[in-house]
Amino acid sequence: MISKCSLTTLLLIISAVSFGQNKVDVEGVWKTQDQKDSLLVSVSGQSNPAVFVYFPNKSKFLPFTVNGSELVHFEPDASKMTLSYDGKTITDGAKKYSRVTSASPVNSKTVAANADDFFDFSTSNYYAGINFYLSSHPGLPFTPNPAFIAKKKVKEIKIEKYFLRASGSGEPSGQKEYDLVYNFNATGQITTVQVIPAGVGQETDTWTYSYNGDKLQKISSPGRVLQFDNDNWEVDNRQQKKIPFIFPMWQYNGGSRPVTATLPYMTGAPLNEYSYNGANQLEKICSKDVSEPNILQHCTKIDYDKNGSPIKITEIKISK
Repeated sequence: MISKCSLTTLLLIISAVSFGQNKVDVEGVWKTQDQKDSLLVSVSGQSNPAVFVYFPNKSKFLPFTVNGSELVHFEPDASKMTLSYDGKTITDGAKKYSRVTSASPVNSKTVAANADDFFDFSTSNYYAGINFYLSSHPGLPFTPNPAFIAKKKVKEIKIEKYFLRASGSGEPSGQKEYDLVYNFNATGQITTVQVIPAGVGQETDTWTYSYNGDKLQKISSPGRVLQFDNDNWEVDNRQQKKIPFIFPMWQYNGGSRPVTATLPYMTGAPLNEYSYNGANQLEKICSKDVSEPNILQHCTKIDYDKNGSPIKITEIKISK
């Protein structure tokens, strides 16, 4: 699976959003006439609302407020950046952007969590997309679906994590990296996750999850603390939303399963492709890892037990 920090991304949506008396409707992807540049604009959610605009050519993703026909951003030094909006175009200096689609590049579809699915395939918050994209730790590739955990009355899941490198010139070689041990409460929420390295003498890393009702508030480990607001968006120590790296556009099969994820400014091969087994379980995620030029394909393969819980995750890199 591609690293969420390996790509710069973009995004743009506002759906009849109200900020005081100001209302704007600029949902979709906006592009210049020559199609060489894009803008994305997103409202952050119900808590700590702000408008975010992504500028691919500047590699910046900035918060704005709506002031009449203007979108205004203030830098820490109090300098101001302004975008103009006349109902048809957004203007940034000499550049004019026209809307090319009204479909949201984020949260374009919310799929209700099915209690028979280990993974939650909904795009229920702007930060996560489907939860396979949001990891609380580089070694924690997903957050399980609480409805599945509660229905199966699962208290603990142990998953073996393997790494495998393959090439056309020799036999595949691989090794076990660590075990993931998830512990859950009666409602299916994660209470702790242990990352247990395969190497002798390496320390176990334990992550502890804290909630306010059904809302995740904090994930703590000895070396790191993550905090979240009620939009399930990671925030800093001032409770300001942290800017994410990946906001994919999703394509679905039959309306319920993502099959591809593509960044709005990308053309050609999708960022990720998703495949499923005969039981309609997520079986493999594959991508072209653009951060590594010699890698032809980067896949994450999932094996399940008879109850539908993952028991093994294998990361496979196929090189030239």
